[in-house]
Amino acid sequence: MTARRSPNLIWRWPALLAALSIFGLFAALIGQTGIWLPLSWGALTIPLAVAAICIVRSRS
Repeated sequence: MTARRSPNLIWRWPALLAALSIFGLFAALIGQTGIWLPLSWGALTIPLAVAAICIVRSRS
């Protein structure tokens, strides 16, 4: 029999990646110079990298 997982355990990582994506979009809107540009690129790249890793692992 499988144990039930709480919603907190199920939605922790998707919520974190969504918050990171939203932050990256707002950082891109706030400014194109200074620290905001690298912050936006980093925040928007991490969810894509996580998705790519999950796809590669699922094909193995």
